[in-house]
Amino acid sequence: MSLTRKRRSTGKVTLADVAQLAGVGTMTVSRALRTPEQVSDKLREKIEAAVETLGYMPNLAASALASASSWTIAMVVPNLGESGCAEMFAGLQEVLQPAGYQIMLAESRHRLEQEEKLLETLLASNIAAAVLLSVEHSDTVRQWLKNASIPVMEIGATRADPIDMNIGIDNVAAMFELTQTVIQRGYQNIGLLCANQEQWIFQQHLQGWYKAMMRHHMSPNRVINAAAPPTFSTGASQLPEFILAWPELDALVCVSDELACGALYECQRRRIKVPDDLAIVGFGDSDVSRVCQPPLTTMAVPHRKIGIEAGRALLARLNDGNWTEHTPIASKLCLRDSC
Repeated sequence: MSLTRKRRSTGKVTLADVAQLAGVGTMTVSRALRTPEQVSDKLREKIEAAVETLGYMPNLAASALASASSWTIAMVVPNLGESGCAEMFAGLQEVLQPAGYQIMLAESRHRLEQEEKLLETLLASNIAAAVLLSVEHSDTVRQWLKNASIPVMEIGATRADPIDMNIGIDNVAAMFELTQTVIQRGYQNIGLLCANQEQWIFQQHLQGWYKAMMRHHMSPNRVINAAAPPTFSTGASQLPEFILAWPELDALVCVSDELACGALYECQRRRIKVPDDLAIVGFGDSDVSRVCQPPLTTMAVPHRKIGIEAGRALLARLNDGNWTEHTPIASKLCLRDSC
């Protein structure tokens, strides 16, 4: 009787296929794969050879459901191109992978309904924990996560009422420090350029901006919040809008380095001297902020450190159920030639 390597219904090699090739029962194969120390060396080698021959892959989702545990952590981000997303992901991986956890990355595309669909699927897969690069969720998602009995980590920025755990920078304090630095350098007519970002981040940046401007009795009304994404082209296209509305503008604060560099390139095209005619500052300390000309004054956000600290906190919760609430991770002002 010839061996059927794959089930016709699914096309996948099954535990029964491995057992048939090895000449043992399915329970013996399951035991050898789950607790190899309980099987003799000779039998284990025989089963491992059958697994390799057939290319068998264990059904991890079924195993997780059976054991009420999982080694998969879901990370949902608004956009894979989000500033700092890759660095935070790398920081999480640095801590969680050596501990045996794998991170499943999903993109909600800044849509609450998409995040809801993603989390509905992920939670049904019995994930070990959820990491969210956002703190703006639907009421349904917040309720699901609170009832899920798994660690939930919101990263990137601090918030007053997290679902569970929260590690990031204080955007209000960071924008306050950046704006106050521009003021202290003698600029009088300062504008703020925002772009299409999550509403909660926009509100935090705006709060820090207003706090600094009002403290120094300066007008906080030179603000443009573009509907376009925070890219180089958006920064370049919005600079003429600022100059048209406020020709007295002598400094521009941007909520991302990409916006700031776009405005900087437009200044060079229009022969506007930076910083003599117009100072420009960014936010994030991305690689381009260090190599543009002139180099960009910006607020550094330690994205990798946020990921590492979030990973450590998750690991502590997963291991013993405890974690110590973190104070906001410090951002750092980088003074360069653009201001």
